[in-house]
Amino acid sequence: MAALGLLVSVLPMAAFAHKVSSVSLISYFDTKEGTYLLDAAMEVIPSEEQALNDQISPKDAAREFAEGYLFVMFDEVEQSPKVDINIITASDEDTPDSLQQQEVVVKMSGDIPVGAKNFMMYLDPTSPMAVVMVVVKDKQPSRRMQVILAGEYSRQVNVEPLVKGDPFENPSGNLPKPEEQKASSTDEGEIDTSDRGEGDSIAGAFFAGWNGILGGTLLLILMPIGLFLLTTSVRPLIYQVAAVLIGQSLAVSLAAWGIAIAGLPIVQILGAILAVICFEAIFHQRLGWWRLPLLLFAGVLSGSILAGTGEFLRLFSDPTNMGVDDALAYVTGAELAILVTVLIAALVFLMLSRFDWYRKSVVQPLAVLIGGYGIFEAIGKLF
Repeated sequence: MAALGLLVSVLPMAAFAHKVSSVSLISYFDTKEGTYLLDAAMEVIPSEEQALNDQISPKDAAREFAEGYLFVMFDEVEQSPKVDINIITASDEDTPDSLQQQEVVVKMSGDIPVGAKNFMMYLDPTSPMAVVMVVVKDKQPSRRMQVILAGEYSRQVNVEPLVKGDPFENPSGNLPKPEEQKASSTDEGEIDTSDRGEGDSIAGAFFAGWNGILGGTLLLILMPIGLFLLTTSVRPLIYQVAAVLIGQSLAVSLAAWGIAIAGLPIVQILGAILAVICFEAIFHQRLGWWRLPLLLFAGVLSGSILAGTGEFLRLFSDPTNMGVDDALAYVTGAELAILVTVLIAALVFLMLSRFDWYRKSVVQPLAVLIGGYGIFEAIGKLF
């Protein structure tokens, strides 16, 4: 039983109340009226413990993120926007209450300070995720989205009125040059406003892939862990992990270009596959040839789940403007998250496999536990 506790401790099942899992933000600026509106869509996931959910509501979680992590600044001066919060149900009506996901819409609004030239958004260093932002100035969207990482500033947005022309061109030519924007966090309180260029998008895509695995459904984490239940031999494990990663990378890459699986109950099928590979481990320790194509298909389903997350859709909503580097960064982030999970599981299982009681006290209980969860996901929507 101690082994079970050790393994569970590495899974993302820690108790928490409602928490924000992803954030996308559209910043609207009306330079003629001198107003701004920051429209943030936040996905909020509940805890498995209802008592904790009662302590912090989805609105409270969203407000805590908006007021505790997001800082609105004009000309490097922090603002205090008015905050308005509404809840939208993100799951369909057939989803059980325990699996419902809610999207909270947070609107932060206010007046652009008189004489202000530039807007910036700052994300607190303790933020658990990056924020994807699109700017719309005088009803014209910017040419590219921004991904703001924890502890970093967005690119500057000029908010001075324009009589005509591109609303994202600087009318007065007074924005600092790139070399003048660099370096800050000095004792004098200067701010780092350097434009991170392509690296901004690539880093955001990498962390989106990482968070898609570690912050998403438990199926994506339990699948690679379940591979260890059959055998801890190195070669069979490499084959199995490779099959999952190849399928996942293929599905994610195709989805980034707008080619995705449609019409299949992806989560239910993946849950059934998880149950099959876990229950098989109870009866023998041999890697059958049929297991590899099954795991390849499981990887494709895993990639399809990633392709349906809010962060992925925001990053790759327009396949015609999607860069190969962004897709590679997302795939790399997701695969690295899987490999980290595999390494942690390897440390635990290899250490325990040396004992005579390993299969009876570790493999069989875990196979039943994880396989049971797979069955729950496979038939959960039927009830």
